[in-house]
Amino acid sequence: MRLSYAALEWRTFPENPNQVVDLPPPPPFFGQERAKAALELALKGGFHAYLVGPPSLGKHEALLEYLARQSVETPPDLLYVPLSERKAAVLTLPSGNETLLAEAIEGLLSETSRLDALFRQGAYLREKSGLERAFKHEGEKLLEALHTEAQAAGFALSENGERMELAGPGAVPAELSARLEEVMLANLAAAANYEQALRKLRRDWASNYLNTRLEPLLRQFPQGRAYLEALKGRLVRYAENGEAIDPAQWRPNLLTSSGSGSPPPIVYEPYATAPRLFGQLNATPQGGVWSTNVSLIRPGAVHKAQGGFLVLDAASLKREGTWEALKRALRNEQVEPVTDAQIPVGLEVEPFPVQMQVLLIGSHEAFDELDDDPAFAELFRIRIEFSPTLPATLEHQAALGGWLIEQGFALTQGGLARLYDESRRMAETRDRMDARLIEVRTLAEEAAVLGTGTLTTQTVEAALQARDTRAFYSEEEFIRAVQEGVWSFQVKGQKVGEINSLVVLETLPAWGRPARLTARAAPGRDHLISIDREAGLGGQIFHKAVLTLGGYLRSHYGAAGPFPATVSLAFEQNYVPLEGDSAGLAELLAVLSAIGNIPLRQDFAVTGAVDQTGKVLAIGGTAAKIEGFFRVCKALGLTGKQGVILPRANIPNLTLHDEVLEAIKAGTFHLYAVENADQALHLLTGLRPEGFRGLHDRVRSALEAFTRLEEGQDDKEEKER
Repeated sequence: MRLSYAALEWRTFPENPNQVVDLPPPPPFFGQERAKAALELALKGGFHAYLVGPPSLGKHEALLEYLARQSVETPPDLLYVPLSERKAAVLTLPSGNETLLAEAIEGLLSETSRLDALFRQGAYLREKSGLERAFKHEGEKLLEALHTEAQAAGFALSENGERMELAGPGAVPAELSARLEEVMLANLAAAANYEQALRKLRRDWASNYLNTRLEPLLRQFPQGRAYLEALKGRLVRYAENGEAIDPAQWRPNLLTSSGSGSPPPIVYEPYATAPRLFGQLNATPQGGVWSTNVSLIRPGAVHKAQGGFLVLDAASLKREGTWEALKRALRNEQVEPVTDAQIPVGLEVEPFPVQMQVLLIGSHEAFDELDDDPAFAELFRIRIEFSPTLPATLEHQAALGGWLIEQGFALTQGGLARLYDESRRMAETRDRMDARLIEVRTLAEEAAVLGTGTLTTQTVEAALQARDTRAFYSEEEFIRAVQEGVWSFQVKGQKVGEINSLVVLETLPAWGRPARLTARAAPGRDHLISIDREAGLGGQIFHKAVLTLGGYLRSHYGAAGPFPATVSLAFEQNYVPLEGDSAGLAELLAVLSAIGNIPLRQDFAVTGAVDQTGKVLAIGGTAAKIEGFFRVCKALGLTGKQGVILPRANIPNLTLHDEVLEAIKAGTFHLYAVENADQALHLLTGLRPEGFRGLHDRVRSALEAFTRLEEGQDDKEEKER
């Protein structure tokens, strides 16, 4: 069936192409209703979930925008607080209370100066003096008794600071010497008791004073009792022995805070390293020794997302090797900050509670390895699947325009229509549009730079032309080589066993090209030989297409016995791997031409897969392949008869370039859609498929001749004559 220009016209022509459009912003996930419903279920149930889809769909932006609209209970403030110089604990406070606590702690830390002043008060000094007198009186009584005993023995007791000596005639009696030692030890014990009593006095005074300061704070922050009591104990220790306090060691370290009524925290961490995810306990060198404290705990994404949402890239988890650690954190519902294994850290940190929803984002490939872990399905039970394409409707065209306006673009109806059509062309189908919004936005950005800011038909066309020009070097060289005869193609006339197949290169963009396919047949029992496969250039699907071709030949021509031919197939001038089954129809036509010695038109190119019954099946890259053959025909000279034979099932995929459509409209290029191999054979040969001296009859006759040659019957008949 020859396709008319009217059947091929797919472009959008707005009524007022120069009119600037004004469209409202679409809701998040427009066109992705299945994904939106799954996300709503995950958020309602508090389940961890993962978003799957190709890159550039705008999954990140749509998710973050959607989460920002959610209303959840304001999470509490979470802090790390010291319980000593060697231990830190997690403290949970009602939202907004962290500032009040910090101010209270600063007030307590400033109490050192007031404690110093406390010990200069008269009441304290009198009590201290009374304690000192009591201990001094006790010592004096011991010394007076020793003096009396020494005088009785004829000795004198002399004191030189803390030293005491006995002087007199002769040696000091043993009893007196022992008594001296006893008094000296008693004085030392009394001095120690005095120091202990003095520290207790200072401790009691400081504790009584600090109790008056702590009581209102304990009522205000009952959750922080252990922390406040620990800080009080440290202040008392300062009061007792004067040991200096480092304020940084005792200040609270705020990890998360949300004002009352504020939206939930939404944390997107693109680089999922362990420190960025779980926080880190740092250390500083002091006098050659590593030192740390609670103020050196740096929060990670897990801390910042408490009570809200943590968004991570699945690929980053695997790349940074943090999946196992995240899995443990979610299972145990707690996490500890990362420490440097090379630095000894003497701070015991209480594990931090994990209280947030995790949403992973990635492509299907990014989740392949995670899917192999049974724990992944257990932890991330909701799969949020994004479609790579959307229905090409007026509603979605308007949504695309509203989204672009929301992104800051101004555009006309013509500019929007051209971007919309390009998204359909990217989707390779007329009734679908590519859902990769980021790709469309990138094109819009380039068009805005090339124009005056407003996106019009002309500026979008200019951006597309600039893209093609940048990427066209390899195709330009290919076309030049075709014109010079380096690449051998024939686009007019007829040949036996030769046909123009079509391929798509794995490049960006994906250029289509013709590929010269040849077949040669002779009597034999080797059936089909794919030279490309034998040379290691054929992939598994390519090999399947060759085997399918063998099935077709056996079902159509094997009634008389085993297939009596050896047929070789080759893609000439091909030096790269081949994959796919889109050359199946071309291979079949070339094989039948070679067996039956039937010429094929060279002004046609053929694309399409084929099954064992001869039905022609849809393939991919149809528009690119047609455009590639058109470029070669144009380079070698359009005759008005050239064209492409393609599967009828691919008609919806024909989003052809303007130049090709205009050529079809002018009648200088043609497209034919077929449903089976017989229709393609008729177009290429002009022969009817069935009937006397029809195409299949000629192939059968050739195979019968091959059989006779194989069995030597022709030689026997020649000898008899």
